[in-house]
Amino acid sequence: MFDGADTPHLDHLVARLIERWPDHGDYVAKSLAGRAPEVVSASDALARVILLLGERAAAGVEGLIDDYRFLCEKIVLPEELHFRRHGRYRLAKFEDAERECYANPLLMGRYMNGLLVSEAVWSNHAHVFAEYLNDYLPRLASGASHLEIGPGHGVFLYFAATKPGVGRVEGWDISPTSIAKTRDALQALGATGNVELRLTDLFAAGAAGGARFDSIVMSEILEHLEDPVAAVRAACRHLKPGGLLWVNVPANSPAPDHIFLFEGLEHAKGIVEQGGLAIEHSVAFPMTGATLEKAVRRKLAVSCVVLGRKPGGPPDSTLGNH
Repeated sequence: MFDGADTPHLDHLVARLIERWPDHGDYVAKSLAGRAPEVVSASDALARVILLLGERAAAGVEGLIDDYRFLCEKIVLPEELHFRRHGRYRLAKFEDAERECYANPLLMGRYMNGLLVSEAVWSNHAHVFAEYLNDYLPRLASGASHLEIGPGHGVFLYFAATKPGVGRVEGWDISPTSIAKTRDALQALGATGNVELRLTDLFAAGAAGGARFDSIVMSEILEHLEDPVAAVRAACRHLKPGGLLWVNVPANSPAPDHIFLFEGLEHAKGIVEQGGLAIEHSVAFPMTGATLEKAVRRKLAVSCVVLGRKPGGPPDSTLGNH
């Protein structure tokens, strides 16, 4: 599929996706076109995991693909139409998102499955994952303690847990469905040894245990909250001085549980800075089929990655040989 690239897992996933949903083929081709070799390699590594999880699921890989189609057509599209008409997300309160989504295990299960497939298929998601795998994880020094808040489908946490030399790894989520799905994924992939999963509300956790983590990841979490600055500050209470917070948020990206509208990369950086961190790195990836300039101009979905460092601590305290 890619000139000079060995991508057996991605090729296989894409072939099965198009076989199951032929009308999606043009979109997939557009999404895959022009990916840099390091992004392609990361997508292939992710596709391997998606296929393994699919093969162990009751409905198989086809079930994951059906849930991906459900995500596109039944979850995202209606919210996108509302956003285009009104210029805002449909929901504005966490309690409404909790009632409609988080307390609905069937919906959450299909939602997480669909998002899992999207990580390899959607251009912006694939680039974010490559950024996480190729840029962020290599920054963590041997023995670094790592927390992911809201691990969702569990795959980001899996790659952190299997990074050579990583220390303690934890995952916190408020959704029992997400915790169960993360646990099932880690068990299926044989990566439960150094991972603790906790059904935990970040705000209710307070500062119990003190600043214990060298690394915290919040991937597609802040847009689900009414006060993302407060969430960043709460996360920082658990971050050691000099520790790193890796944030991924979608801007102009409606979904049934998105309540805080990020307007772009600068907005995302501002939220992280207001939360008490110094910005180390930031990058934005537009949705499939759009340049970044077009996406910003037309308020199309853009994935924004912001890396912040908590003040204090020795220089480069969490850096490896990056």
